[in-house]
Amino acid sequence: MFEIERRECEEIRNLKGWRLIYGRRKVGKTYLATRCLEYDDYYLISRTLNIIHENDEIPLDDGINKIISLLKEGKKIILDEFQRLPEKYLDLLATVYPNGTLILLASSLGVLSKVIDRNSPLLGYVIPYKMGIIKFSDALASVKDPYKALLFRDPWIIEHASDWSDIERNPQSFYYITKGLIGEIFQEEDRKLTQTYEAILLEVAEGMWNSSMISAKLQAGMDINPSKVSSYLDTLFKVGLIKKIRVYKGGKGSEWYHDLDSPIMSVTFYAEAKYKVSEKGNKIVDLTYPISKEIQFSIGEMLAEYYNAELAYIPQGDIDVVLLKKGKPFIAYEVKNKFTEKDARKAIQRIKDFGISRAGLVGVLEDPPNSEDSIGPERLIEIANEIKKREHNKGSVSLW
Repeated sequence: MFEIERRECEEIRNLKGWRLIYGRRKVGKTYLATRCLEYDDYYLISRTLNIIHENDEIPLDDGINKIISLLKEGKKIILDEFQRLPEKYLDLLATVYPNGTLILLASSLGVLSKVIDRNSPLLGYVIPYKMGIIKFSDALASVKDPYKALLFRDPWIIEHASDWSDIERNPQSFYYITKGLIGEIFQEEDRKLTQTYEAILLEVAEGMWNSSMISAKLQAGMDINPSKVSSYLDTLFKVGLIKKIRVYKGGKGSEWYHDLDSPIMSVTFYAEAKYKVSEKGNKIVDLTYPISKEIQFSIGEMLAEYYNAELAYIPQGDIDVVLLKKGKPFIAYEVKNKFTEKDARKAIQRIKDFGISRAGLVGVLEDPPNSEDSIGPERLIEIANEIKKREHNKGSVSLW
């Protein structure tokens, strides 16, 4: 398995004392913590509320007492799946502070209340750190291929696919994996993946980006309205499945563009929404649209990071990437695999007709025609490396 350098390694290493590393399942928390941090012992809370240590499973009481004893000796301990720990044990752990170093890992965004709630015995003792999927710039700097970098933003996929063609040839299997992962995420958040949540995720994957669009598509089959959809979208955002991109001049009720946070989830749920792959099996499907959408947004996220700007979406202008500074567009890009001279002229003119004076082209597979802000595949990699160098100078590099 190849390595992707991740900035989070140095970030979690630079945290002092007791810390909580949390985020949704399968983003690489355990892998990163056990490879980037110095520690003496590793413990895992099982679903049956026992503690797994090395090859043994021991009762929770015994495991917590052992951890407390080691902390008193000044040891560095990793406690994984911390969100499963019953509340009554928090007071016991708090009595040991500041002895040793306790590194908590949690596959839940809701776990944060266990350490920062005003009534938590761990308040002020534990520094929280949220971990998401791999940054596009980190992946691109390592794999040197924009489309592979997009695929490998979810680290679990690295061992199961080498390119998007693997997903297109085997859509049913990858859909089942991502649906199962989403179910696990809901389980860790003490929720159920209901038919309504799943239906909304499928609509978002197909490009329905706000509550009005989604409710209009779903009203025929279920009792739902834009207000209810908005509430569901907020929940999906809180559990780490949905990301929000600011909409520029979107109007009331359209302040945010919603998309699945994970490219592989977005693409496989599109395959289900468009082709019903769960019913029709592993026939080859065309996933050009969702992959193009996800490469557009991932490149936009990287350019926003590079320019220290905010990525936005403009629904009226058919503009791929819009970057805001101080709430106003300062540059916009058209993103295509390849440009003809005619494509390039039209794209730049369309951006400028919308009132954005600085317009650029991003050629993902081939250098675009020269413009004031042309970016080709080699320049994309250079930008990723420049971000990596900048982050390294701040003290952030790691390995996946």
